[in-house]
Amino acid sequence: MITALSGRARILILALLAAATLAAPMAIAPAADAATVKPLDIVSVYYDPPGSDKSTNAGYTKEYIVLKNTGRTTLTLTGYTVRDNGPQKFTFPKGFKLGAGKSVTIRSGKGKNSSSTLYWNTSSYIWNNTGDTARTFTSKGKLLESCKYRGGSHKATKTYVRTSSTTAYC
Repeated sequence: MITALSGRARILILALLAAATLAAPMAIAPAADAATVKPLDIVSVYYDPPGSDKSTNAGYTKEYIVLKNTGRTTLTLTGYTVRDNGPQKFTFPKGFKLGAGKSVTIRSGKGKNSSSTLYWNTSSYIWNNTGDTARTFTSKGKLLESCKYRGGSHKATKTYVRTSSTTAYC
């Protein structure tokens, strides 16, 4: 059929077939962002430890957030931050690394940092018992994840994560 067409028509049809052949795989391939996995996952926020909220460091350090490296490589978290709904902000120390599949607990209050436990180094509670939002950010300020909870044992909705009377599971 192509041989019966004029030279220009044959060239045009062949060019269109070549373009369609090249374009087809691109149309089927998923977008690069579709396969992106968040590298740092908020696992849980332990916001209301049992007992009364005593204004002591021992009370503050019972409250914490757990983050996990969900990737396959070690993350260098220098400058990454964790924030609540208020003014509280935790910044990962310079050179802090979190291995693939590993978790780190960040406790309110003051203490000695280790490879698995860090401290906000504040003299206060961070997470509100009545509800709050935990957010993680890259060192450049890009939001990685947000975990919103209501205090107490509320059923999960699309807006809120599953909670028990003391912990939000993100």
